[in-house]
Amino acid sequence: MSNYICRSTQFSTPERDVINILVPTSHTFHAGQVIMVKNLVAAGTLAGNHSVWEAVEAATADLGLQAALIINGGDFEQLADGRRPEGNPDYTSSGYAYNAGDVAPAIILELNNEFELSADVVGGTPTVGQYLEPADGEAYLQVKASRTSGVTSALKVLALKNFRSGGNFGGSFISTYVARVVA
Repeated sequence: MSNYICRSTQFSTPERDVINILVPTSHTFHAGQVIMVKNLVAAGTLAGNHSVWEAVEAATADLGLQAALIINGGDFEQLADGRRPEGNPDYTSSGYAYNAGDVAPAIILELNNEFELSADVVGGTPTVGQYLEPADGEAYLQVKASRTSGVTSALKVLALKNFRSGGNFGGSFISTYVARVVA
């Protein structure tokens, strides 16, 4: 079962690091997915736009661009028939997707930003002290024993923990990693 959890663990994430991205045509993004930020979306696409950015999936040519992680927002839960439920999100079921044309929240991978990521949004199984980096053609951060040269955004795994997901009687937990962006 996929849970797609990606959230900031900081008391206050700098406002300049929180952005909105437009999900490209024929794509679906999930929380925890790493994207590369390009330009503001053209004004013809979104009238009066000054805050929604274009994003592309990680590819070799784009790994030098500013990277960001799609985070869980207030409207990421979508039912199979396309409706969005009211109330609190249920992390015990899958289906958290931002579809083509949706505007999704993301946080830029700037130095010292911290994230909690569920195990299903990390490519591999990291241990404390290893790194998570964007990789060519990969939707999620990949585990690396050491930093890769030329990759500008890397997170160091600080801790393994459990996220309380709710579920029946509030007793379910999801394995997560806490990681910080490092230079």
